[in-house]
Amino acid sequence: MKKNVMIRIDENLVLKAKEYGLNISKVSENALKEMIKRIEGSNNPKEPKDCPDDNENSRVEPRAGFEPATCGLRNRCSTC
Repeated sequence: MKKNVMIRIDENLVLKAKEYGLNISKVSENALKEMIKRIEGSNNPKEPKDCPDDNENSRVEPRAGFEPATCGLRNRCSTC
């Protein structure tokens, strides 16, 4: 079941999203799901297999906001 909510977004951002054909509701929902997953999983670091440079020092360093996480390796992964 979906719930109608009202959010306030910068007008220029809305125009740019429409220009790219983005569904603001779906993008917002996906961003919220990802943030909740990060918050709830913050005590469970990703498995080393999630990083292409698989070694015992692999771990994920979370960032604030919606930026992607990076591998916490001495020699950073080329894909992270």
